[in-house]
Amino acid sequence: MDQLAECIIHICDWMASHRLKLNEEKTQVIWLGTRQQLAKVTATTLMLQNAANQCSSSVKNLGFILDSQLTMADHVSSLSNSCFFQLR
Repeated sequence: MDQLAECIIHICDWMASHRLKLNEEKTQVIWLGTRQQLAKVTATTLMLQNAANQCSSSVKNLGFILDSQLTMADHVSSLSNSCFFQLR
């Protein structure tokens, strides 16, 4: 987790040098892997400069919902709920 936090700090510094800002409160953290691999993960919090971020089982990026096992179950569920709402 320390290496990941250090990498994000470097990205934040690079963004600042190019007049961009990383919103640390909206940054989401997810571990990807099989069920067995995810059971071995003990780190649940990523400490950044201004925020502590909890690891989650699914994250949203560009309107697409990724889950930790890349099964697309959360995305399909969200999409079907949205379609049902529009049809109703």
